[in-house]
Amino acid sequence: MDEPTRYPVSETAGPPAPRHVSLARPYARTGGRTRPDQDLSLEALVTTSEQGRRYEGARTEEHRRICDFCANARTVADIVAELQLPLGVVKVIVADMAAEGLVLVHQPGLAFGDRSSREFMQRLLNSLHAL
Repeated sequence: MDEPTRYPVSETAGPPAPRHVSLARPYARTGGRTRPDQDLSLEALVTTSEQGRRYEGARTEEHRRICDFCANARTVADIVAELQLPLGVVKVIVADMAAEGLVLVHQPGLAFGDRSSREFMQRLLNSLHAL
């Protein structure tokens, strides 16, 4: 009988970092709302405002996590992958945060063919694959 294939294990790789898992249903975080007050595209860039950096008005753990994560510009898709929540829930939370001044939302206008748009599209694809 053939021996099972053994794959080398990296000596530096430890167990995966624990992810926070909430027992609350995702839509409980949005009061049952499934649509944001403003139209947010998947590739919209989100950055933390000065108010958000100080957590002024950040009422939930998700607000604080998004404020920390978006210290550098991130797409809505990046936030979905980071929080591991449904897209609709993230859009509602981010739209609420924008209305409260915690984050700034930038709807990019891409000029296809330039280097920055190709890099952006690659990051977006990588984020989608992470979902």
